[in-house]
Amino acid sequence: MDILREIHRSRMTRFQVMAVTVALVMILLDGFDVAAMAYAAPALSAEWGVEPVMLGYLLSASLFGMAAGSILLTPLADLIGRRWLAVGAMFVITLGMALSALAPDETWLLVCRLLTGLGVGGMMANLNVLVSEYASDARRGSIIGIYAAGYPIGATIGGVVAGPLIDALGWHSLFWAGALLSGLMFLVALALLPESLDFLIARRPAGALEKANRILVRMHREPLAALPEAPAAERSSSGIGEIFRGAVRTRTFMLWIGYACLVAAYYFANTWTPQIIAQASGDKALGIQTGTLANLGGIIGCFLFSGLALRFRSQRLLFGALAGAAGAYVLFGTVFSVVPVAMGTAVLLGVLTTAGIAGFYAVAPGVYTATARATGIGWMIGIGRLVSIAAPILVGYLVDGGWAPETIFHLFALPLLLAAACVAVLALSLRREAAARHTVPATPATASA
Repeated sequence: MDILREIHRSRMTRFQVMAVTVALVMILLDGFDVAAMAYAAPALSAEWGVEPVMLGYLLSASLFGMAAGSILLTPLADLIGRRWLAVGAMFVITLGMALSALAPDETWLLVCRLLTGLGVGGMMANLNVLVSEYASDARRGSIIGIYAAGYPIGATIGGVVAGPLIDALGWHSLFWAGALLSGLMFLVALALLPESLDFLIARRPAGALEKANRILVRMHREPLAALPEAPAAERSSSGIGEIFRGAVRTRTFMLWIGYACLVAAYYFANTWTPQIIAQASGDKALGIQTGTLANLGGIIGCFLFSGLALRFRSQRLLFGALAGAAGAYVLFGTVFSVVPVAMGTAVLLGVLTTAGIAGFYAVAPGVYTATARATGIGWMIGIGRLVSIAAPILVGYLVDGGWAPETIFHLFALPLLLAAACVAVLALSLRREAAARHTVPATPATASA
């Protein structure tokens, strides 16, 4: 694996930057497509008379699809490659957004949001892996932070255009815009997104040497006469087998539980805050503005994590973000009745929760080898989402049952504290392994941890 080690220790080339940039734009559109439902919810509810419980299901549909896509589709990236799964997933997203725009009723829209989420789920973890494998060791944590910013950037753009677009053309227009942009990005990815060198060398699909050499030439490196020998552990293990073997099993469960708790709190705030603020203030536009501010805070959080990752370990940053987010949820519930203050606090919520997501994206690749990396991260996101989809639905029942929004925000501080505890256990496990080896190899599997 000398060629991979040399690449990861070297400065990034323009080709590597291009690969990361394409992935960033793809995840940006994912943020737009998923957030579209939250921004369309007030107008859609008024037009169709959607009850809170059904609205909860509509808001959770894409999350359920994302969970299914992460679990069922992402492991394919360890078999067929990162590139083709990403391109195929973008096509599914385009189809789902177009069909959502044509939805005549709640049931149709529910199915279309499931389909859109399926594509997003198959793409998110896969692109996370591709970015981590094309990033250099020195910049991996920072680049993952920037990559993670793509999702809230897309959601924020959705918030900026949602108000004028819905006022002028109706809520359907927001989904048409997502379908058009996703379709264009499908063509861009088909033309520009490269395959992962780590995958080609670890899995050795047909034509792997030729494909690897074409990539190396574009990186201004000498072509290989033969593929380097893969470690025996990577040649003999399956992706699923690795994530449940030995000490990795405990780390896998800590990732699952921690990430699930974080995204449950994140998607509660992300999907319900616009509706809750709109109802509390009687102003639908104010609800959209508050959701936009939270996503703006998410962008700041990702870039803040990216900058801090140049100096501090990703595990420590992740723990701090989760603990801080728990406090921010309590604060938001406390000041909720003062809408201007609550809107400012929404920015802080976005900063800390999205920094936490960036932290999990940066830490998770360090737990697995290239053979299981897509499977491991995909299942982390998928299992997490299976738990998190209950959050918007639960909140729908709580709101219908008369729970005050302040109390609901206080409630969701608890899973954030549990997530912080899981990260502490994960860090301890990795530290013990490092101490046993006396050194931590500088590979893409460990450098970002």
